[in-house]
Amino acid sequence: MPEPSVLQISRPFFAPAELSYLHSLTIPDQKKLVYNQRKHQVFQFLFQVVRQLKFPLRVLSTAMNYFQRFYLFNMFQEMNDFENEDLEKDPFTVALTSLFLASKNEDCIKKLRDIQAVANKLREIDETRKIVINDAAVPYNDAQRKAIMGIEYKLLQTIKFDFINGSSIPSIDQLVVIFCKQLDIDYKLTFHCWLISFDIMSTPSCLMIPPHCMAMAIVIVTLNLRPRELMTKFTSPEHETEYLSKILESIDCYGDFKCPETLVNEAIIYILDYYVHQMNFSILNEFMPPIDAETGKEQIFKFMNLKSKFNDLKVLSERSCSSAALLKQDEYLQVWDYNTSIKGSARFMLGNKRRRFETETRAELASPLATTDSKAPPSSTVS
Repeated sequence: MPEPSVLQISRPFFAPAELSYLHSLTIPDQKKLVYNQRKHQVFQFLFQVVRQLKFPLRVLSTAMNYFQRFYLFNMFQEMNDFENEDLEKDPFTVALTSLFLASKNEDCIKKLRDIQAVANKLREIDETRKIVINDAAVPYNDAQRKAIMGIEYKLLQTIKFDFINGSSIPSIDQLVVIFCKQLDIDYKLTFHCWLISFDIMSTPSCLMIPPHCMAMAIVIVTLNLRPRELMTKFTSPEHETEYLSKILESIDCYGDFKCPETLVNEAIIYILDYYVHQMNFSILNEFMPPIDAETGKEQIFKFMNLKSKFNDLKVLSERSCSSAALLKQDEYLQVWDYNTSIKGSARFMLGNKRRRFETETRAELASPLATTDSKAPPSSTVS
Protein backbone atom coordinates (compact mmCIF):
# COMPACT_ATOMS: atom_id res chain seq x y z
CA MET A 1 0.00 0.00 0.00
CA PRO A 2 1.53 3.37 -1.01
CA GLU A 3 2.37 5.84 1.75
CA PRO A 4 0.17 8.95 1.87
CA SER A 5 1.68 12.14 0.49
CA VAL A 6 0.15 15.62 0.57
CA LEU A 7 1.20 19.09 -0.56
CA GLN A 8 -0.31 22.11 1.21
CA ILE A 9 0.07 25.74 0.15
CA SER A 10 -0.50 28.26 2.91
CA ARG A 11 -3.51 30.53 2.65
CA PRO A 12 -2.93 33.64 4.77
CA PHE A 13 -6.35 35.17 4.12
CA PHE A 14 -9.88 33.82 3.91
CA ALA A 15 -13.24 35.07 2.70
CA PRO A 16 -15.91 35.61 5.41
CA ALA A 17 -17.89 32.68 3.96
CA GLU A 18 -14.84 30.42 4.34
CA LEU A 19 -14.39 31.46 7.98
CA SER A 20 -18.05 30.76 8.72
CA TYR A 21 -17.79 27.35 7.06
CA LEU A 22 -14.68 26.40 9.04
CA HIS A 23 -16.19 27.57 12.32
CA SER A 24 -19.29 25.49 11.62
CA LEU A 25 -16.99 22.44 11.61
CA THR A 26 -14.95 23.28 14.72
CA ILE A 27 -17.23 25.31 17.01
CA PRO A 28 -20.64 23.79 17.83
CA ASP A 29 -23.56 26.24 17.87
CA GLN A 30 -23.99 25.88 21.65
CA LYS A 31 -20.35 26.92 22.16
CA LYS A 32 -20.13 29.93 19.84
CA LEU A 33 -20.90 32.39 22.64
CA VAL A 34 -18.42 30.66 24.96
CA TYR A 35 -15.75 30.82 22.24
CA ASN A 36 -16.22 34.58 21.79
CA GLN A 37 -16.06 35.11 25.54
CA ARG A 38 -12.91 33.00 25.85
CA LYS A 39 -11.31 34.83 22.94
CA HIS A 40 -11.88 38.17 24.66
CA GLN A 41 -10.46 36.80 27.92
CA VAL A 42 -7.48 35.34 26.07
CA PHE A 43 -6.74 38.70 24.43
CA GLN A 44 -6.72 40.48 27.80
CA PHE A 45 -4.61 37.68 29.29
CA LEU A 46 -2.02 37.74 26.49
CA PHE A 47 -1.85 41.53 26.62
CA GLN A 48 -0.88 41.38 30.29
CA VAL A 49 1.75 38.70 29.58
CA VAL A 50 3.17 40.78 26.71
CA ARG A 51 3.36 43.85 28.95
CA GLN A 52 5.20 42.05 31.73
CA LEU A 53 7.64 40.39 29.32
CA LYS A 54 8.13 43.76 27.57
CA PHE A 55 7.35 42.31 24.15
CA PRO A 56 6.44 44.71 21.32
CA LEU A 57 2.76 44.83 20.41
CA ARG A 58 3.36 42.98 17.14
CA VAL A 59 3.93 39.81 19.19
CA LEU A 60 0.40 40.12 20.60
CA SER A 61 -0.97 40.68 17.09
CA THR A 62 0.75 37.57 15.72
CA ALA A 63 -0.29 35.51 18.74
CA MET A 64 -3.96 36.41 18.23
CA ASN A 65 -3.62 35.52 14.55
CA TYR A 66 -2.28 32.08 15.50
CA PHE A 67 -4.89 31.54 18.23
CA GLN A 68 -7.81 32.26 15.92
CA ARG A 69 -6.28 30.30 13.04
CA PHE A 70 -5.84 27.27 15.32
CA TYR A 71 -9.58 27.06 15.96
CA LEU A 72 -10.37 27.16 12.26
CA PHE A 73 -9.05 23.61 11.94
CA ASN A 74 -9.26 22.26 15.50
CA MET A 75 -12.30 21.64 17.68
CA PHE A 76 -12.96 24.26 20.34
CA GLN A 77 -13.14 22.40 23.64
CA GLU A 78 -12.44 23.10 27.29
CA MET A 79 -10.97 21.05 30.08
CA ASN A 80 -14.32 20.65 31.83
CA ASP A 81 -15.48 18.64 28.81
CA PHE A 82 -13.38 15.72 30.10
CA GLU A 83 -12.98 13.73 33.27
CA ASN A 84 -9.25 14.42 33.55
CA GLU A 85 -7.45 17.72 33.05
CA ASP A 86 -6.41 17.66 29.40
CA LEU A 87 -4.37 20.84 29.00
CA GLU A 88 -4.27 20.49 25.21
CA LYS A 89 -8.00 21.26 25.24
CA ASP A 90 -7.54 24.39 27.36
CA PRO A 91 -7.93 27.63 25.30
CA PHE A 92 -5.46 29.38 27.61
CA THR A 93 -2.82 26.72 26.90
CA VAL A 94 -3.48 27.20 23.17
CA ALA A 95 -3.08 30.96 23.72
CA LEU A 96 0.20 30.45 25.56
CA THR A 97 1.46 28.25 22.71
CA SER A 98 0.43 30.93 20.20
CA LEU A 99 2.39 33.52 22.17
CA PHE A 100 5.42 31.23 22.46
CA LEU A 101 5.50 30.64 18.69
CA ALA A 102 4.78 34.31 17.95
CA SER A 103 7.69 35.43 20.15
CA LYS A 104 10.05 33.22 18.14
CA ASN A 105 8.59 34.38 14.85
CA GLU A 106 8.94 38.05 15.82
CA ASP A 107 12.54 37.62 17.09
CA CYS A 108 11.58 38.32 20.71
CA ILE A 109 12.68 34.94 22.02
CA LYS A 110 12.07 34.04 25.66
CA LYS A 111 12.54 30.69 27.34
CA LEU A 112 9.29 28.79 27.69
CA ARG A 113 9.68 28.51 31.45
CA ASP A 114 9.90 32.32 31.71
CA ILE A 115 6.68 32.74 29.73
CA GLN A 116 5.03 30.04 31.83
CA ALA A 117 6.10 31.73 35.07
CA VAL A 118 4.53 35.07 34.10
CA ALA A 119 1.38 33.55 32.61
CA ASN A 120 0.70 31.16 35.49
CA LYS A 121 1.27 33.88 38.06
CA LEU A 122 -1.29 36.08 36.29
CA ARG A 123 -3.81 33.23 36.39
CA GLU A 124 -2.87 32.43 40.01
CA ILE A 125 -2.00 28.84 39.15
CA ASP A 126 0.10 26.80 41.57
CA GLU A 127 2.75 25.27 39.31
CA THR A 128 3.76 22.74 41.95
CA ARG A 129 0.34 21.12 42.24
CA LYS A 130 -0.18 17.82 40.49
CA ILE A 131 -2.83 16.88 37.95
CA VAL A 132 -3.94 13.46 36.78
CA ILE A 133 -3.02 12.49 33.21
CA ASN A 134 -3.55 8.91 32.06
CA ASP A 135 -4.04 7.82 35.67
CA ALA A 136 -0.68 9.31 36.69
CA ALA A 137 -0.05 12.38 38.89
CA VAL A 138 2.16 14.91 37.08
CA PRO A 139 3.37 18.36 38.26
CA TYR A 140 1.28 21.06 36.55
CA ASN A 141 4.32 22.87 35.12
CA ASP A 142 5.64 19.72 33.42
CA ALA A 143 2.21 18.77 32.10
CA GLN A 144 1.71 22.27 30.74
CA ARG A 145 5.09 22.27 28.99
CA LYS A 146 4.30 18.92 27.37
CA ALA A 147 0.88 20.18 26.25
CA ILE A 148 2.43 23.31 24.74
CA MET A 149 4.86 21.21 22.72
CA GLY A 150 1.97 19.07 21.46
CA ILE A 151 -0.12 22.10 20.50
CA GLU A 152 2.86 23.76 18.81
CA TYR A 153 3.25 20.68 16.59
CA LYS A 154 -0.37 21.11 15.50
CA LEU A 155 -0.14 24.89 15.22
CA LEU A 156 2.87 24.75 12.89
CA GLN A 157 0.91 22.52 10.53
CA THR A 158 -2.20 24.68 10.90
CA ILE A 159 -0.32 27.78 9.71
CA LYS A 160 1.42 25.60 7.06
CA PHE A 161 4.79 26.82 8.35
CA ASP A 162 4.02 30.27 6.92
CA PHE A 163 5.98 32.53 9.27
CA ILE A 164 5.34 35.73 7.32
CA ASN A 165 1.54 35.49 7.60
CA GLY A 166 1.25 36.27 3.92
CA SER A 167 3.07 39.59 4.28
CA SER A 168 6.52 40.88 5.08
CA ILE A 169 5.32 44.39 5.98
CA PRO A 170 4.97 45.79 9.54
CA SER A 171 1.97 45.14 11.79
CA ILE A 172 -1.18 47.27 11.68
CA ASP A 173 -0.31 49.37 14.73
CA GLN A 174 3.01 50.32 13.12
CA LEU A 175 1.48 50.94 9.72
CA VAL A 176 -1.17 53.38 10.94
CA VAL A 177 1.58 55.54 12.44
CA ILE A 178 3.63 55.35 9.23
CA PHE A 179 0.62 56.27 7.09
CA CYS A 180 -0.38 59.15 9.38
CA LYS A 181 3.14 60.59 9.19
CA GLN A 182 3.12 60.32 5.42
CA LEU A 183 -0.24 62.13 5.26
CA ASP A 184 0.87 64.76 7.80
CA ILE A 185 -1.88 63.88 10.28
CA ASP A 186 -1.56 65.31 13.79
CA TYR A 187 -0.90 63.43 17.03
CA LYS A 188 -4.48 63.25 18.27
CA LEU A 189 -5.84 61.68 15.08
CA THR A 190 -2.84 59.35 14.91
CA PHE A 191 -3.57 58.19 18.45
CA HIS A 192 -7.22 57.62 17.49
CA CYS A 193 -6.02 55.43 14.60
CA TRP A 194 -3.74 53.50 16.94
CA LEU A 195 -6.60 52.82 19.38
CA ILE A 196 -8.70 51.38 16.56
CA SER A 197 -5.79 49.18 15.48
CA PHE A 198 -5.54 47.86 19.05
CA ASP A 199 -9.26 47.07 19.21
CA ILE A 200 -9.23 45.33 15.83
CA MET A 201 -6.28 43.17 16.92
CA SER A 202 -8.56 40.77 18.79
CA THR A 203 -10.90 40.22 15.83
CA PRO A 204 -10.72 37.81 12.84
CA SER A 205 -9.88 40.74 10.54
CA CYS A 206 -6.24 39.54 10.45
CA LEU A 207 -7.49 36.35 8.78
CA MET A 208 -9.38 38.23 6.04
CA ILE A 209 -7.62 41.48 5.15
CA PRO A 210 -3.89 42.29 4.66
CA PRO A 211 -2.47 44.62 7.35
CA HIS A 212 -1.67 47.54 5.02
CA CYS A 213 -5.26 47.58 3.72
CA MET A 214 -6.63 47.45 7.25
CA ALA A 215 -4.32 50.29 8.33
CA MET A 216 -5.43 52.41 5.37
CA ALA A 217 -9.07 51.78 6.24
CA ILE A 218 -8.46 52.84 9.85
CA VAL A 219 -6.96 56.13 8.68
CA ILE A 220 -9.91 56.78 6.34
CA VAL A 221 -12.47 56.00 9.06
CA THR A 222 -10.70 58.32 11.53
CA LEU A 223 -10.50 61.18 9.03
CA ASN A 224 -14.22 60.85 8.35
CA LEU A 225 -15.11 60.71 12.06
CA ARG A 226 -13.03 63.84 12.83
CA PRO A 227 -12.79 63.15 16.60
CA ARG A 228 -12.36 66.35 18.60
CA GLU A 229 -12.68 65.17 22.19
CA LEU A 230 -10.16 62.34 22.37
CA MET A 231 -8.55 62.34 25.82
CA THR A 232 -4.76 62.17 25.51
CA LYS A 233 -1.73 63.25 27.54
CA PHE A 234 -0.53 65.55 24.79
CA THR A 235 -2.20 68.36 22.91
CA SER A 236 -2.06 68.85 19.19
CA PRO A 237 -3.22 71.59 16.82
CA GLU A 238 -7.00 71.58 16.37
CA HIS A 239 -7.73 69.93 13.07
CA GLU A 240 -9.96 71.89 10.74
CA THR A 241 -12.66 70.28 8.64
CA GLU A 242 -11.29 71.81 5.46
CA TYR A 243 -7.79 70.50 6.19
CA LEU A 244 -9.05 66.96 6.81
CA SER A 245 -11.13 67.07 3.63
CA LYS A 246 -8.01 67.92 1.64
CA ILE A 247 -6.17 64.94 3.12
CA LEU A 248 -9.08 62.63 2.23
CA GLU A 249 -9.20 63.94 -1.33
CA SER A 250 -5.45 63.48 -1.75
CA ILE A 251 -5.42 59.79 -0.73
CA ASP A 252 -4.70 57.38 -3.56
CA CYS A 253 -5.03 53.98 -1.89
CA TYR A 254 -3.24 51.95 -4.54
CA GLY A 255 -0.96 54.57 -6.06
CA ASP A 256 0.51 55.79 -2.75
CA PHE A 257 0.07 52.81 -0.42
CA LYS A 258 -0.36 49.75 -2.73
CA CYS A 259 -3.75 49.02 -1.14
CA PRO A 260 -6.41 47.65 -3.55
CA GLU A 261 -9.51 49.78 -3.12
CA THR A 262 -11.91 46.85 -2.79
CA LEU A 263 -9.89 45.42 0.12
CA VAL A 264 -9.77 48.82 1.83
CA ASN A 265 -13.54 49.03 1.41
CA GLU A 266 -13.98 45.60 3.01
CA ALA A 267 -11.85 46.74 5.95
CA ILE A 268 -13.86 49.96 6.35
CA ILE A 269 -17.12 48.06 6.53
CA TYR A 270 -15.62 45.59 9.00
CA ILE A 271 -14.36 48.37 11.31
CA LEU A 272 -17.69 50.19 11.30
CA ASP A 273 -19.61 46.96 11.96
CA TYR A 274 -17.28 46.20 14.86
CA TYR A 275 -17.88 49.53 16.61
CA VAL A 276 -21.62 49.53 15.93
CA HIS A 277 -21.85 46.23 17.83
CA GLN A 278 -18.89 46.44 20.26
CA MET A 279 -18.37 50.14 21.02
CA ASN A 280 -19.17 49.79 24.72
CA PHE A 281 -16.52 47.05 25.11
CA SER A 282 -13.77 48.73 23.09
CA ILE A 283 -10.58 50.45 24.24
CA LEU A 284 -11.48 53.46 22.09
CA ASN A 285 -14.62 53.96 24.19
CA GLU A 286 -12.47 54.57 27.29
CA PHE A 287 -10.78 57.55 25.61
CA MET A 288 -13.95 59.18 24.31
CA PRO A 289 -16.60 61.06 26.31
CA PRO A 290 -19.93 59.18 26.54
CA ILE A 291 -21.77 61.95 24.67
CA ASP A 292 -20.38 63.60 21.56
CA ALA A 293 -20.46 67.38 22.03
CA GLU A 294 -21.03 68.06 18.33
CA THR A 295 -24.05 65.79 17.85
CA GLY A 296 -25.33 65.52 21.43
CA LYS A 297 -25.62 61.74 21.01
CA GLU A 298 -23.63 58.70 22.11
CA GLN A 299 -20.39 58.04 20.23
CA ILE A 300 -21.82 54.91 18.61
CA PHE A 301 -24.16 57.05 16.47
CA LYS A 302 -21.17 58.57 14.67
CA PHE A 303 -20.16 55.10 13.52
CA MET A 304 -23.74 54.29 12.54
CA ASN A 305 -24.05 57.47 10.48
CA LEU A 306 -20.71 56.84 8.80
CA LYS A 307 -21.74 53.27 8.03
CA SER A 308 -24.84 54.56 6.21
CA LYS A 309 -22.57 56.74 4.04
CA PHE A 310 -20.40 53.75 3.14
CA ASN A 311 -23.28 51.40 2.34
CA ASP A 312 -22.59 51.38 -1.40
CA LEU A 313 -18.86 50.67 -1.27
CA LYS A 314 -17.64 48.17 -3.83
CA VAL A 315 -16.08 45.06 -2.26
CA LEU A 316 -14.77 41.77 -3.60
CA SER A 317 -17.44 39.31 -4.63
CA GLU A 318 -17.83 35.83 -3.13
CA ARG A 319 -18.03 33.90 -6.40
CA SER A 320 -15.28 31.45 -5.45
CA CYS A 321 -17.04 30.47 -2.20
CA SER A 322 -20.65 31.42 -2.77
CA SER A 323 -22.19 28.06 -1.88
CA ALA A 324 -21.70 25.17 0.52
CA ALA A 325 -20.97 22.88 -2.43
CA LEU A 326 -18.01 25.02 -3.53
CA LEU A 327 -16.68 25.18 0.03
CA LYS A 328 -16.86 21.41 0.41
CA GLN A 329 -14.88 20.98 -2.82
CA ASP A 330 -12.05 23.13 -1.47
CA GLU A 331 -9.48 20.61 -0.19
CA TYR A 332 -7.74 23.27 1.89
CA LEU A 333 -10.85 23.58 4.07
CA GLN A 334 -10.98 19.87 4.89
CA VAL A 335 -10.07 18.51 8.32
CA TRP A 336 -6.30 18.16 8.49
CA ASP A 337 -4.80 14.80 9.48
CA TYR A 338 -1.80 15.52 11.70
CA ASN A 339 -0.60 11.94 11.32
CA THR A 340 0.04 12.34 7.59
CA SER A 341 3.64 13.36 8.18
CA ILE A 342 4.12 10.31 10.40
CA LYS A 343 2.50 7.79 8.05
CA GLY A 344 3.86 9.30 4.85
CA SER A 345 5.07 12.73 3.75
CA ALA A 346 3.64 16.23 3.99
CA ARG A 347 5.09 19.25 2.20
CA PHE A 348 4.19 22.86 2.86
CA MET A 349 4.66 25.85 0.54
CA LEU A 350 4.11 29.57 1.01
CA GLY A 351 1.15 31.27 -0.61
CA ASN A 352 1.09 35.04 -1.08
CA LYS A 353 -2.58 35.59 -1.89
CA ARG A 354 -6.01 34.78 -0.65
CA ARG A 355 -7.42 32.48 -3.30
CA ARG A 356 -10.15 34.87 -4.45
CA PHE A 357 -7.88 37.94 -4.66
CA GLU A 358 -6.31 37.12 -8.00
CA THR A 359 -9.27 35.76 -9.97
CA GLU A 360 -11.90 38.17 -8.76
CA THR A 361 -9.73 41.29 -8.76
CA ARG A 362 -8.70 40.51 -12.33
CA ALA A 363 -12.35 40.12 -13.29
CA GLU A 364 -13.18 43.47 -11.72
CA LEU A 365 -10.32 45.23 -13.51
CA ALA A 366 -11.53 43.76 -16.80
CA SER A 367 -15.03 45.10 -16.20
CA PRO A 368 -15.99 48.21 -18.20
CA LEU A 369 -17.18 49.73 -14.92
CA ALA A 370 -13.69 49.55 -13.43
CA THR A 371 -11.92 52.84 -12.79
CA THR A 372 -9.18 53.52 -15.31
CA ASP A 373 -7.84 56.77 -13.91
CA SER A 374 -5.26 55.77 -11.28
CA LYS A 375 -5.11 59.31 -9.94
CA ALA A 376 -8.82 59.59 -9.28
CA PRO A 377 -9.69 59.85 -5.57
CA PRO A 378 -10.82 56.50 -4.16
CA SER A 379 -14.58 56.07 -3.62
CA SER A 380 -13.94 54.99 -0.03
CA THR A 381 -12.75 58.44 1.09
CA VAL A 382 -16.07 60.10 1.77
CA SER A 383 -15.50 63.61 3.12
